[in-house]
Amino acid sequence: MVEMNRRLRGDVSLNSPLSEGEHSAGWQDRLVDDSVSPETRLAENEEFVKRRNALIETLPVLSGRERRIFEARRLADDPITLGELGDEFCISRERVRQIEMRAFEKVRKAVRARVAETEGSRKLPAIAGASADVARLASSEQC
Repeated sequence: MVEMNRRLRGDVSLNSPLSEGEHSAGWQDRLVDDSVSPETRLAENEEFVKRRNALIETLPVLSGRERRIFEARRLADDPITLGELGDEFCISRERVRQIEMRAFEKVRKAVRARVAETEGSRKLPAIAGASADVARLASSEQC
């Protein structure tokens, strides 16, 4: 009956205590949101988009074969094996691995240069973060 009376009482302030005690917590104390703030989420998303665009803009530094291997091994959801790429290009798996590593280094250098060009020389820590992000983006799809 007491519970029903509380419900029928109408609107209640979030600052009102949960119980009758003097040091009782208020309703607002139960409404804590532990998720990431929208501002943080937006900033992270903008940074990711900026770095992804830098990666996409630097892919033309690769030759056709390097780009095919890099995209198939590092950017695909389901990476192609070294053997399958070797058969496609009539080269050994080891040679595919070497081309992949060389392409990765080319992309990393190009992204660093692109981010440095965009950010300016005063933000060097962001450049290091960008290369780590490229490494994360590129290597997250490895076998």
